[in-house]
Amino acid sequence: MFIDEAYDLNPAADSNGKPIVSELLTASENQRDSISFILAGYEDDINDKLFAYNDGLRSRFVSVTFEDFDEDDLKNIWKEKVKEAGWICTSLVDDVVSRRLVKGAQKKGFGNAREVRSLFSQASMEAMADESFDGSKMEILVEHVIGRRPSQNEKLKKIQKVLN
Repeated sequence: MFIDEAYDLNPAADSNGKPIVSELLTASENQRDSISFILAGYEDDINDKLFAYNDGLRSRFVSVTFEDFDEDDLKNIWKEKVKEAGWICTSLVDDVVSRRLVKGAQKKGFGNAREVRSLFSQASMEAMADESFDGSKMEILVEHVIGRRPSQNEKLKKIQKVLN
C-alpha cells in the first residue's frame, strides 16, 4: 500500500488521522508478511507530524531518502520533455532552464520532475502566445522561459515615449 504525502495524516493535529494511523500500526504489525506499506512525503514532515505521534510507528518502517535531482538530471528531464512534446530549443535554453530549476530546488516543496513539467507548460504557452508563433516551428526561446526584456514591453515603450 502506497500512501503519498503521508504526513497529511498528522494524527496529533487532525482527529481524522488518528484512526487511520491506529489501523496502519495494527496492519503493519499483524500483516507484515503479506502487506508492504510505503509512506511517502517530505522527511521532516513525516518525522514531525507522523512519527512523532507514536514511536512505535517509526520502528515499523525502514527509512529511504531520495536526493533531489542535480542540474544535469533536470536538464535531461527537460530535454526529454521538449523532445517528447515535439518542440525544439537550443542548448542555451536547456542551460537556463536547468539553472532556474536548481535554484528552485532550494525551497521546500520542490517537485523535481513536476517542476520541469510546470516550467515546460509555462514556456510552451509563452511560445505559442508570441506574436511570431505560427505553428510551423515549435521552438522555445530563452525569453519564453525567463520572460521578455523590459525594453521590449510595449507599455513600457509608450511610457518612455511620454516621458521623453
